[in-house]
Amino acid sequence: LAAAAMVLEATMVVLDASEYMRNGDYPPTRLEAQQDALNLVGGAKTQSNPENSVGVLTTSGKGVEVLVTLTSDIGKILGCSQGVKPAGAANLTAGIQVAQLALKHRQNKNQRQRVIAFVGSPVDDDQAALVKFGKKLKKNAVAVDIVNFGEEAENAAKLEAFINAVNNDDNSHLVTIPPGPHILSDILISSPIISSGDDGGGGGGGGGGGGS
Repeated sequence: LAAAAMVLEATMVVLDASEYMRNGDYPPTRLEAQQDALNLVGGAKTQSNPENSVGVLTTSGKGVEVLVTLTSDIGKILGCSQGVKPAGAANLTAGIQVAQLALKHRQNKNQRQRVIAFVGSPVDDDQAALVKFGKKLKKNAVAVDIVNFGEEAENAAKLEAFINAVNNDDNSHLVTIPPGPHILSDILISSPIISSGDDGGGGGGGGGGGGS
């Protein structure tokens, strides 16, 4: 149980709350699969270091809504997304921009800054704009992990280019999860987003067979 050096981190989670979240190709629905994964991420981050903090926001047709500001209280994180109702289209860059702003105002400046964004609907931004945005985040020392699920084939090239732009010394990851008889959070457990450390699992993180 030799834990890696405890990273002190502030993480903002960006949830996709677009109409696409009603789809049932990631059981039970994309929205509920995402909520389950949020609980996993919140638990993993707050357990790995008691001084870590996590915040949550959604992006949808209603704009960007912050559900929980940065907190180390796992209870606040667990229940925060229950009232989310899918609406309209998500805006990934707007979501990450608000997340970056929240991280900038974190109380403990020793915390590293990380955004974990769930993308389950088409990304409208063009690739060049995403790459430019990624470089800006890198310059501001913000790491980004993306969970690419639902519309994952359509978004793959854009998201890969974005992560390559923001990636600094393997601190950012793209995990692509095709639909299947698996649970989203089960696949995330073995991905670099949760088991981060020295395993350096690069960008692929494909859907590793659907368990039993």
